[in-house]
Amino acid sequence: MVYLLSTLRVIVLLTITVVIVPEAFSKTTTTSVSKAQEENITAIIKSLSGEWSKALLEGNISVFERIWASDFIYVEPSGKRFNKVEGIADIKNSTEKLTSSVSSSIDVRVYGGGTVAVDIGDFKEVGQDKDGKAFERGARFTNVWVLNKGKWQCVSGHASTVPTQNP
Repeated sequence: MVYLLSTLRVIVLLTITVVIVPEAFSKTTTTSVSKAQEENITAIIKSLSGEWSKALLEGNISVFERIWASDFIYVEPSGKRFNKVEGIADIKNSTEKLTSSVSSSIDVRVYGGGTVAVDIGDFKEVGQDKDGKAFERGARFTNVWVLNKGKWQCVSGHASTVPTQNP
């Protein structure tokens, strides 16, 4: 009798694990936005990525104050991590002179019922370093955006270096 009860418990636990748990997780990870909402969010995130590139070119700190969340963390291709305060300070203190800063090939995915978006794209910047030496850098980035009080803000990002011929 004990063997039968143990076997039944195992069957019940397996049933829960195989049937119920995956169903519960699928309901929390699917997005429930319409195609039109998804297209609107995609357009907003692509626009914000463009603002980010333009702000780097112009040194426009107010853009980063607005689009980076207070708990923003970024990882550069070198592996260096910085937060919002550190990133803004780095931009303010930069001695580089950018002549071009462009994001392209941006793909956006929407999650969390339209409250989270992830964009993956390419970035290319051209300019001169503090010594006047020309540079051209390419990166592929991934950013995580969250809808916070009606505004999209980036909470995290990462970039990897890619050849500039094909960023």
